[in-house]
Amino acid sequence: MSKIKCRNCGKELIYNVISDIPTFPFCSERCKLIDLGSWFDEERRIEDPVPDDQIESNDT
Repeated sequence: MSKIKCRNCGKELIYNVISDIPTFPFCSERCKLIDLGSWFDEERRIEDPVPDDQIESNDT
């Protein structure tokens, strides 16, 4: 058995295989939708690192 915490509410999920939890890695559809809303509201985002050469060219 494996354990993971819901990425939204922190509830502990216990499973044998990932397919045991249809909303993995969330505990429920509600937590899944709350997380999706955070991405839409841009509370969460993946930022690209700025290359060093681009930083230097903007300073001049």
